[in-house]
Amino acid sequence: MKKRVRFLTTDVICLSGALGAAAVLAFFVDYRLGIAVLLAALLLIVLYVLLVTLRRIRLQQLVMKALSEPEKSTCLNPMAIPTALVTPSGSVKWANLTFRNLVGFGAMRNIERMIPGISKPDKDKKVVIDGKAYKKELTVLHDRGRELFLYRLIDPENSVEAKKLYQHFLPIVCHVLIDNYDELAAEVQQTELTELVAAVERRVAAMAKSVSGYFARVDRGRYLCVFERRYLSTLRNTRFGILDEVRQIKSVYSPTLSIAIGVGDTLEQSGDYAGKALELALSRGGDQAVIKQGDQFSFFDGATRTVFRRSKVKSRMISHALRNLMEQCSDVFVMGHETPDLDCIGASMGICACARHVGKKAYLVIDNPNPSIELLMERIRSTDVYASSILSGQEAAMRISPSSMLVVVDTQLADFTVAPRLLEMADTLVVIDHHIRGTSGIENAALFYHDTNASSVCELVTELMQYFGDDLKPLPVELEALLCGITLDTKGFSFNTGVRTFKAASYLRRLGADTTVTRQLVQDDFNTFLAKTEIVKNAEIMGGVAIAVCPEGLSKTSLIVAQAADALLTIRGIIASFVVSRVDDNVVISGRSLGEVNVQLILESMGGGGHATVAAVKLPGADVVEAVTQLKEAINKYTKEYMKEG
Repeated sequence: MKKRVRFLTTDVICLSGALGAAAVLAFFVDYRLGIAVLLAALLLIVLYVLLVTLRRIRLQQLVMKALSEPEKSTCLNPMAIPTALVTPSGSVKWANLTFRNLVGFGAMRNIERMIPGISKPDKDKKVVIDGKAYKKELTVLHDRGRELFLYRLIDPENSVEAKKLYQHFLPIVCHVLIDNYDELAAEVQQTELTELVAAVERRVAAMAKSVSGYFARVDRGRYLCVFERRYLSTLRNTRFGILDEVRQIKSVYSPTLSIAIGVGDTLEQSGDYAGKALELALSRGGDQAVIKQGDQFSFFDGATRTVFRRSKVKSRMISHALRNLMEQCSDVFVMGHETPDLDCIGASMGICACARHVGKKAYLVIDNPNPSIELLMERIRSTDVYASSILSGQEAAMRISPSSMLVVVDTQLADFTVAPRLLEMADTLVVIDHHIRGTSGIENAALFYHDTNASSVCELVTELMQYFGDDLKPLPVELEALLCGITLDTKGFSFNTGVRTFKAASYLRRLGADTTVTRQLVQDDFNTFLAKTEIVKNAEIMGGVAIAVCPEGLSKTSLIVAQAADALLTIRGIIASFVVSRVDDNVVISGRSLGEVNVQLILESMGGGGHATVAAVKLPGADVVEAVTQLKEAINKYTKEYMKEG
């Protein structure tokens, strides 16, 4: 049967010729017989043309299927590359127009005659046509049990440009979300909500139109946009001005947007990247644009304070989930970041109080505490409950088991914790943090509670405690530590303080927190005060931004640096402050702001992080002078990109 198919076209041609001649002769005998013979000849010719066409289409489909793989699509149109389908004997069964034009495709149907040396082994991947070298690509195909060879001739000079052109037209996915839609829906009238959402939607649609993209509303306050990669630079160059436009919409709660863009090699990958970018944007507080391309993240805007709010319902759900997890574990280990401060220790003790409430032994993991908590640590160690519950990282590693729960507070960076190896030793992991999330962090947590709008992690933990049980009775030292953490991070309730911050403090006071003790715990000694004053005196002022360098050889350096940065903000005309210090082999920069300048964005560009008003960065092995120069460059860059004239 295969043999018949192979020679069918030749037989048809010969037979059609014979019938044509017979038809002519038949006309001389009987015209009716001649007409019948002529119709038969025409029918055979039609069948021949049909078979040839179908064969060509099938071969072309076979070629296109082979070229549909992403790694083969080196050009916007794969068929623009000279391509030919050849049998093992060298006979050309099909060739595209580009190939025909290149080799002068005519009567010669043997690939070797047209391009000498093309069938040589793959070690010689270049062929020369009219004095120009082409890269040979060979793909082996199978068609109904037959082996065929697909040759492609790549012009090295044009292939790079073709790849770039192809990349330009790849689709990318963009998610747009109204951050505070639930608050808007709850607080404003339905008519106003409709007008507000419509105003936002018009701006999102206009953004999609500016990049010739597809736009659709997928849910309440959620939109999808798909556009070609070549238009991404348009949005980058405008630094996503739509974020500012939406903020200017007047309402009881001004709306803000989170924009997430995924740039992948396929539409599916772009969609996956966009989802991860949206998750990161929301975890950082919203009101910003995040682009994920490969392993790289880019952040835009987010210069204003976030308005993304947590709800009482969410806090209650997190509290109940935390209690359920605690009840299932054997014991609880709590740790924070290295060199823990009052906020970190206070939140850790709040978790310990919750663990005791459900009958679980709780351990506090601490190494090298911040000098600012010396007085608090003395009170903790003198408490019977904590006398045997304070462990070093090494001691905790010897006691923890897979059935234990590990709670990490005030950080989400594994390498920044007191004992990173503990993260792999407990099956149940919980993370509670209020810092803006970076591109890396703890990923395998059973429970992740993160809110950048909270003043402190002590505020978050205090709120969880309120829903943990009416009969929860924390120790006085735990209440005071929690209140100290809130007081310190809010600079005495003057920075980053919301209604829920005061409610948390009120709850602690109602349970018995002593404000006099709290004040004593945050007081400076005389030497610390003098050192802080020396740093402030030598500060350099740049357009309302103060930069100071901490002298080497001071004790309690980390404490003094933070306090000096806070003290600089009490000076009229200073809207942001940075203090640079050397700690061991590292240079540490602490940043503070009154809110007009986002110090988190500045220090994030140097590898650090934090909040809009409180941030820091550690530069391993850096020189202080070089660090100051790098800081000034980051400040200047931020000023150009974000600071508005007037």
